[in-house]
Amino acid sequence: MRQLLYTVSLITLLLPQTIKAQEAGEPLKLSLDESINFAMKHQAKMKNAILDQKSSLARNKEVTGLALPNLKAKGGVNYAPLIAGFLVPNFLKDGVRGYVDQPYWNQAAMANTSDDYLNFALQPKFTTTATAELTQILFDPSVMVALQARRALEHFSQLSVNLTEQELKAVITKAYYDVLIAEKRAELLDKNVERISGLEREIREIYNVGLTEKIDVDRITVTLNNLKTQQTTVKQLLDVAYMSLKFQMGMDVDQQIALTDELDDNQLGAELLTHPFDYENRIEYQMLKTSDKLLSYDLKRYKLGGLPTLAAFGNYGYILYNNTDLFAKGDKWQDQAMIGVQLSVPLFDGFQRRNKAKQARYAYEKNRNDMENLRNGLEIEKENARITLRAGISNLENQKQNMKLAEEVYNISKTKYKEGVGSSLEVMDAETALKEAQTNYFNALYEAHTARISLLKALGEL
Repeated sequence: MRQLLYTVSLITLLLPQTIKAQEAGEPLKLSLDESINFAMKHQAKMKNAILDQKSSLARNKEVTGLALPNLKAKGGVNYAPLIAGFLVPNFLKDGVRGYVDQPYWNQAAMANTSDDYLNFALQPKFTTTATAELTQILFDPSVMVALQARRALEHFSQLSVNLTEQELKAVITKAYYDVLIAEKRAELLDKNVERISGLEREIREIYNVGLTEKIDVDRITVTLNNLKTQQTTVKQLLDVAYMSLKFQMGMDVDQQIALTDELDDNQLGAELLTHPFDYENRIEYQMLKTSDKLLSYDLKRYKLGGLPTLAAFGNYGYILYNNTDLFAKGDKWQDQAMIGVQLSVPLFDGFQRRNKAKQARYAYEKNRNDMENLRNGLEIEKENARITLRAGISNLENQKQNMKLAEEVYNISKTKYKEGVGSSLEVMDAETALKEAQTNYFNALYEAHTARISLLKALGEL
């Protein structure tokens, strides 16, 4: 019934597309497995899950890059339009005063020169550099822990994809069954219209020879008109069910499809009622276990944060000092190089690392609580699914028997009416009871198959 209400709500949105779908060409035949496989390749949620997985793998490679050498090149030009000098005792005296006017002296700085002091300005106007620098981490606890956590992160991202696949399987299966049920309803309603049409003709013939009343004809005509109205509605709902399935699959709604699987009451899998249950089969539990491992790495990272870090570095480059013009010929390029190691020892960080470690421990303990709570929840979900399926199978058997009995009652009532020992009202009541029994049977069939899917999901077998 819930699925029926859902499909009715989609009529306004999707029904105008049915005309286009009928003109789309030869229908594409699909089994349930083929529908699921199509959705795995084309459904937007599945595509996004795969993109999230690729993004996670890219982040893992980024972590790997922390342990690899880091090489970069840099260069630059500095220009100093104003240069400040400083006074020093004039140890040169008059021996070099004649060279003050040479272009490589800073004229503004030398203007203040006296006999006793000399104003030095050692900064050239133009400084050009080109350097290559290499760094390599030798020991860093945070990098070490991050490298250890890579596999767990990759596993977690794969579990996320698996969970999306599982949810998509459940949605596609239910949508597929919804179409099959709608087809059965439409087929059965066509038979009902055909049966009541034949009965209506018979009653009219009986009325024409004066063996029944006009009210009997009117009753059967009203029933037939109601069935035809329901026939139109059910066909519209069937079109909407098809488009809902195509939407869930990520298929163009204009594409015509035809379902090849059959739905009957022998596919309910009663053996699932006694199937063993293992928490490890549930993806949700596997994800929490992986989160537990990741949180333990996070806690380890903060615990090791008090250890020193060691890195090696080296650079090589050229530098040019020019005091006249940037593009004028100046001093020759000078090469320079430096290598070394750097040790960093954390001494006091205002208790930040200790408090971050506490937060990581609390998150770890919280995840443990979530795992325990999930185990209880999964156990309840499994039991509820089994109870629902058991009740669904029992209800389906009852509705199947009711439908057979209602059909027998209808046939008997029709025979009695033709033989003149029954009333048309009795026939109409029997027809109404048969139609209700048929509706109840297909509702029970859909609910039973839905319960089967829920139990498969609860057992981690979907």
